[in-house]
Amino acid sequence: MTSAGAYRLAAAAKPAVALLLFLLLWQFGAGPAGIPGYVLPLPSEILSRFWETRTAQLQQLGYTALTTLLGLALALSAGVFLALTVVYFKGLRSIVLPALAAFNSIPKIAVAPLLAIWFGLGLESKVVMAFLLAIFPIFVNSVTGLGEIEPDLLDLSRLSGGTPWRIFLKLRLPHATPYIADATKIAFPLALVGSIVGEFIGGNTGAGYLVLSAQVTIDTPLVFATLLSITIFAVIGIGAIALFERLFLAWRPSVRAQ
Repeated sequence: MTSAGAYRLAAAAKPAVALLLFLLLWQFGAGPAGIPGYVLPLPSEILSRFWETRTAQLQQLGYTALTTLLGLALALSAGVFLALTVVYFKGLRSIVLPALAAFNSIPKIAVAPLLAIWFGLGLESKVVMAFLLAIFPIFVNSVTGLGEIEPDLLDLSRLSGGTPWRIFLKLRLPHATPYIADATKIAFPLALVGSIVGEFIGGNTGAGYLVLSAQVTIDTPLVFATLLSITIFAVIGIGAIALFERLFLAWRPSVRAQ
């Protein structure tokens, strides 16, 4: 193994070792500290409950994953479209940016009950909630990636006979893709939070509903087990975006340095 490979392996092992030490401290320190199990169950109890409820976890998380991914897809489509509108029609920038910034400042938890009234307790309200939380970072990064290009490059492209469509495909889109990928890393967890909040407010299925049901019955190990499944899904989602970067954005300095 090369020195660079050994360094990367050591860097990756540090958080794993830290997590293991934390779990050991939790497992063997909670009891002597006098913390009751209904307040903070042991990691072994959480894993046992996770395994016992694995079928329900998979079913409920599948619903949450569906609403999260649908909301994220809508946010990507709408965010990039709005960014294109702002970049190509600069007069709209002073209208769209303040409007979205003002809307983004509203706590979405306050909007969730309205969404349940308007769209019902089914899938639609959760998708809209995920969409609302995810769109702003995608829009802002898309505007930056599509719009902040060196004027000399644009002038050179036009002098070379580039049409607006070719300039978009060959210059603006490649320049914006890393920004959109970075925004998606932020927007994906936000969309997941939106879906779960929607399930908290009004729903009869999903990971958020499972947490709420466990809370009512004071089944704290099930609460932690569901949080574990949500965390695993979030890590897989971020990993999928990182894999996309490795496969299609290998030219980025941040990717080449890995």
